[in-house]
Amino acid sequence: MKRIAALLSLFLFVAGCGHKPTYAEGCGPLPKDWITPRQGRSVLSMVNVISVAPDGSLAFNGAKSSQPVLARFLKQTRQMNPTPVTQIKFASAVDCNTVESLRRLMANTLDCQYGTCAEGNGKWWFIGDVIFDGKAAQPYDPDAPRSPGGKP
Repeated sequence: MKRIAALLSLFLFVAGCGHKPTYAEGCGPLPKDWITPRQGRSVLSMVNVISVAPDGSLAFNGAKSSQPVLARFLKQTRQMNPTPVTQIKFASAVDCNTVESLRRLMANTLDCQYGTCAEGNGKWWFIGDVIFDGKAAQPYDPDAPRSPGGKP
Protein backbone atom coordinates (compact mmCIF):
# COMPACT_ATOMS: atom_id res chain seq x y z
CA MET A 1 0.00 0.00 0.00
CA LYS A 2 2.89 2.33 0.80
CA ARG A 3 4.41 1.64 -2.63
CA ILE A 4 1.16 2.58 -4.37
CA ALA A 5 0.90 5.77 -2.34
CA ALA A 6 4.53 6.62 -3.10
CA LEU A 7 4.06 5.96 -6.83
CA LEU A 8 0.86 8.00 -6.89
CA SER A 9 2.60 10.89 -5.12
CA LEU A 10 5.52 10.73 -7.54
CA PHE A 11 3.15 10.68 -10.53
CA LEU A 12 1.21 13.70 -9.26
CA PHE A 13 4.44 15.58 -8.60
CA VAL A 14 5.82 14.87 -12.09
CA ALA A 15 2.48 15.67 -13.75
CA GLY A 16 2.35 19.03 -11.98
CA CYS A 17 5.86 20.04 -13.04
CA GLY A 18 4.81 20.98 -16.59
CA HIS A 19 1.87 23.15 -15.52
CA LYS A 20 2.16 26.80 -16.48
CA PRO A 21 -0.04 29.22 -14.53
CA THR A 22 -2.63 31.03 -16.64
CA TYR A 23 -4.25 34.46 -16.60
CA ALA A 24 -7.38 32.93 -15.04
CA GLU A 25 -5.26 31.61 -12.16
CA GLY A 26 -3.70 35.01 -11.59
CA CYS A 27 -0.52 36.54 -12.99
CA GLY A 28 0.09 39.11 -10.29
CA PRO A 29 -1.45 42.53 -9.76
CA LEU A 30 -1.79 45.16 -12.45
CA PRO A 31 1.36 47.20 -12.98
CA LYS A 32 1.56 50.48 -11.09
CA ASP A 33 -0.71 53.26 -12.46
CA TRP A 34 -2.63 50.95 -14.82
CA ILE A 35 -6.41 51.18 -14.88
CA THR A 36 -9.34 48.87 -15.61
CA PRO A 37 -12.46 49.64 -17.66
CA ARG A 38 -14.38 49.89 -14.38
CA GLN A 39 -12.18 52.80 -13.27
CA GLY A 40 -13.26 54.76 -16.31
CA ARG A 41 -11.79 56.99 -18.94
CA SER A 42 -12.56 60.42 -20.29
CA VAL A 43 -15.48 60.64 -22.70
CA LEU A 44 -13.12 62.30 -25.18
CA SER A 45 -10.33 59.71 -25.09
CA MET A 46 -9.88 57.08 -27.77
CA VAL A 47 -9.07 53.44 -26.98
CA ASN A 48 -6.68 51.05 -28.71
CA VAL A 49 -7.40 47.41 -27.88
CA ILE A 50 -4.85 44.61 -27.85
CA SER A 51 -6.49 41.17 -27.70
CA VAL A 52 -4.48 38.10 -26.73
CA ALA A 53 -5.94 34.70 -27.70
CA PRO A 54 -5.39 31.51 -25.67
CA ASP A 55 -2.56 30.47 -28.01
CA GLY A 56 -0.83 33.85 -27.48
CA SER A 57 -1.71 35.27 -30.90
CA LEU A 58 -2.27 39.02 -30.94
CA ALA A 59 -4.72 41.44 -32.50
CA PHE A 60 -4.40 45.23 -32.42
CA ASN A 61 -7.76 46.96 -32.89
CA GLY A 62 -9.08 43.77 -34.45
CA ALA A 63 -6.22 43.24 -36.95
CA LYS A 64 -3.88 40.26 -36.51
CA SER A 65 -0.49 41.35 -35.27
CA SER A 66 2.87 40.12 -33.96
CA GLN A 67 5.00 41.40 -31.10
CA PRO A 68 7.39 43.40 -33.33
CA VAL A 69 4.46 45.01 -35.18
CA LEU A 70 2.68 45.65 -31.87
CA ALA A 71 5.82 47.36 -30.52
CA ARG A 72 5.79 49.67 -33.58
CA PHE A 73 2.10 50.48 -33.05
CA LEU A 74 2.74 51.25 -29.39
CA LYS A 75 5.62 53.62 -30.27
CA GLN A 76 3.29 55.43 -32.68
CA THR A 77 0.57 55.53 -30.04
CA ARG A 78 2.86 57.27 -27.58
CA GLN A 79 3.40 60.09 -30.11
CA MET A 80 -0.34 60.75 -30.57
CA ASN A 81 -1.97 63.82 -29.07
CA PRO A 82 -4.13 63.26 -27.14
CA THR A 83 -2.65 59.93 -26.13
CA PRO A 84 -5.27 57.19 -26.38
CA VAL A 85 -5.87 54.62 -23.68
CA THR A 86 -4.30 51.29 -24.66
CA GLN A 87 -6.26 48.38 -23.26
CA ILE A 88 -5.01 44.80 -23.27
CA LYS A 89 -7.46 41.92 -22.97
CA PHE A 90 -6.14 38.46 -22.17
CA ALA A 91 -8.03 35.23 -22.78
CA SER A 92 -8.24 33.26 -19.55
CA ALA A 93 -5.98 30.45 -20.88
CA VAL A 94 -3.02 32.73 -21.75
CA ASP A 95 0.06 31.68 -19.78
CA CYS A 96 1.56 34.10 -17.26
CA ASN A 97 4.91 34.35 -19.12
CA THR A 98 3.04 35.84 -22.10
CA VAL A 99 1.04 38.16 -19.80
CA GLU A 100 4.19 39.43 -18.08
CA SER A 101 6.02 39.87 -21.40
CA LEU A 102 3.21 41.94 -22.94
CA ARG A 103 2.76 44.00 -19.77
CA ARG A 104 6.48 44.79 -19.90
CA LEU A 105 6.27 45.74 -23.58
CA MET A 106 3.44 48.18 -22.88
CA ALA A 107 5.06 49.62 -19.74
CA ASN A 108 8.43 50.12 -21.48
CA THR A 109 6.90 51.67 -24.61
CA LEU A 110 4.01 53.78 -23.30
CA ASP A 111 3.83 56.39 -20.56
CA CYS A 112 1.46 54.50 -18.28
CA GLN A 113 1.46 56.90 -15.33
CA TYR A 114 -1.58 58.91 -16.45
CA GLY A 115 -4.17 56.18 -16.94
CA THR A 116 -3.22 55.46 -20.53
CA CYS A 117 -2.53 51.74 -19.94
CA ALA A 118 -5.45 49.48 -19.12
CA GLU A 119 -6.04 45.78 -18.65
CA GLY A 120 -9.16 43.70 -18.40
CA ASN A 121 -12.49 43.06 -19.99
CA GLY A 122 -15.79 44.74 -19.36
CA LYS A 123 -17.55 47.88 -20.40
CA TRP A 124 -15.80 51.23 -20.01
CA TRP A 125 -17.11 53.72 -17.52
CA PHE A 126 -16.95 57.24 -18.88
CA ILE A 127 -15.90 60.21 -16.77
CA GLY A 128 -16.85 63.74 -17.76
CA ASP A 129 -19.44 65.17 -20.05
CA VAL A 130 -19.26 66.83 -23.44
CA ILE A 131 -22.17 69.14 -22.58
CA PHE A 132 -21.85 71.11 -19.38
CA ASP A 133 -25.23 71.42 -17.70
CA GLY A 134 -24.00 73.22 -14.59
CA LYS A 135 -23.74 70.01 -12.56
CA ALA A 136 -20.56 68.21 -11.62
CA ALA A 137 -19.69 65.44 -14.07
CA GLN A 138 -20.70 61.96 -12.92
CA PRO A 139 -19.16 58.69 -14.01
CA TYR A 140 -21.28 56.84 -16.54
CA ASP A 141 -22.07 53.35 -15.30
CA PRO A 142 -22.74 51.14 -18.34
CA ASP A 143 -24.41 48.55 -16.12
CA ALA A 144 -26.85 50.95 -14.46
CA PRO A 145 -30.55 50.48 -15.24
CA ARG A 146 -31.87 52.84 -17.86
CA SER A 147 -34.55 55.36 -17.01
CA PRO A 148 -37.76 55.27 -19.06
CA GLY A 149 -36.54 58.26 -21.08
CA GLY A 150 -33.47 56.30 -22.19
CA LYS A 151 -30.88 58.33 -20.25
CA PRO A 152 -28.94 56.71 -17.40
